[in-house]
Parts: sequence; C-alpha cells; structure tokens
Amino acid sequence: MTLSIILAISNNLLLHGFANRGLRGLGDVLLYNALVSCVWIALLLPMSGIFTDGISTAALLWGILYGSVTALFLLSKMQAMASGPVSITSFIGCSSLLVSTAVGVIVFHETVTVLQMIGVVLLIAALFLSVSPKSSQSKKSWKFWCALFFLCSGSTGIIFKLHQASDVADEIGTMMLAAAVTSAALFALSSVLISKKTCGGLPRVPRRALLFALACGIVSCGYNRLNITVSGQLPSIVFFPMFNGAVILGASLLAAIIFREKLSRGQRSGMLLGIVSLLLASGSVDGILKIF
Repeated sequence: MTLSIILAISNNLLLHGFANRGLRGLGDVLLYNALVSCVWIALLLPMSGIFTDGISTAALLWGILYGSVTALFLLSKMQAMASGPVSITSFIGCSSLLVSTAVGVIVFHETVTVLQMIGVVLLIAALFLSVSPKSSQSKKSWKFWCALFFLCSGSTGIIFKLHQASDVADEIGTMMLAAAVTSAALFALSSVLISKKTCGGLPRVPRRALLFALACGIVSCGYNRLNITVSGQLPSIVFFPMFNGAVILGASLLAAIIFREKLSRGQRSGMLLGIVSLLLASGSVDGILKIF
C-alpha cells in the first residue's frame, strides 16, 4: 500500500512537471502515451508467465476492456495534470471513489449508511469549492480533462474489483499485459490518424520527453499492478480512503514545495472538506465508530 501511494504521487508530479513540453498537439500526446504503454509491456512481459502458461480467453477479454479504459485514463490524467494544479487535479481523480461506491450499491448490493450519504453531499460541495472557475493556474480545457479523468479513474477501480471477483483473478500479469498491448495499439493508431489530419505528417516525441515517458511508465504500471492485488486483499473501507486520501495529501504537499502552487482560501477549504467527506463516504467513520 505504501509503495503504491508513493508511485501514484510520483506519477502525478511527473506529469505536471513535464506539462506536455515539446509536444505539438494531440497527435504527439497520444504517441507519448503509446510509449508509456510500451514501458508497461516491457515491465509486464517477463513477469506475466505468458510464455509458459499462455493466456485464457477470459483474461484476454478482461485485458482488452481494462486496456481500453486505461488508454482513456492515461490520456485524461496526463492532460489534466498538465493543464491545471496538481493538488486539485489529484483530489478530483481520487474522488472517483463515488463511482465505485455507486456501482457497489447497485451491482453488489452493498449497504449505505447515513454517514456515507452525508459524505457524498459534502464531497459534491467540496468539488464545487475546489474547482474554482477563477483559478489562474488552469487552462480552459482543464475541466473537461478532469471530468474524463474522474470517470476513467472510477471505471478502473470497478474493473479491479470485478476482475478480482472473477474466475481469472490469479491471471493478473497476463491480463495487464493484454491491457498494455491494447492501449499501446489504440494510442499508436489514433496518434498517426490525428497527426496526419492536423499536422499533415507523422507524430513525434522529442528526446527530452522520452525520459518522462520511461519514468511515467514505470511508476504508473507499478501502482496499478499493486492496486489490483491490494484491492482484492483489503476491504474497500480500508483500501480506497487510505490510498486516495494519502495521494491527495502527498501530492498537494509536494506540489506546494516543488512547484510553489498557491491555492485560494475557497480551494483550501474545499480540499479539507473533501478529505473529511471521503472518509465519510467510504464508510471509514462508520468502521471507527463500530470499534468503540
């Protein structure tokens, strides 16, 4: 859990520090993400066991699903981190806990307490305060990418839980490898098509960006691989609030130190209210009260 949190925070800071410098447009951005997916393939291939055990049809289908969602997740996260403040963007992405909670209630018939409902209402208020329309630190496209990042992040958590509840829960390596190949192919194909349409040529990534692609590929693959296992071993009441809360706090603190980000009073209030609301919505407060 600790290693996963460190890797996730590092990924957020790397994406914000890179800020798409040297990339000419969406075609280059997609190619960059294709390279990140290739790093996933290089890391997962020797650990997957695909050469000795092969891959089942079910694991392949899970991989294609996860890879398609991961492609959107990586793209939206990169664009959101590059166009807005790390702290608020991290908070919005981690607030996707709401999506997982809603699916848990509807699909898995999980119970919801009064405190969790209060947490949901407070989280909506916190998001309103945090996403300040007057913020000078974000670009016009930031809100769109944040919304997509929110949905994709929530969908990823749902896929993790569904996969770990399936008959191929042990085939994590092959499933993630299939996902990495899927996302790399989607990114590469779309980057060529968009670049030819907008730039009249092939996409390119500057040499400086290759180091960021390598670093982002290592840390993003690492924390996603860890999270699949941990989400299956720990109850949601422990995993989601601890991971999401720690990423929010860690990214915010380090962004303030490294990038000298300054938040308005309303945004700071929204962040604090958001942390409290996440604890309530996740059921952590209910769990604590049961102990006493």
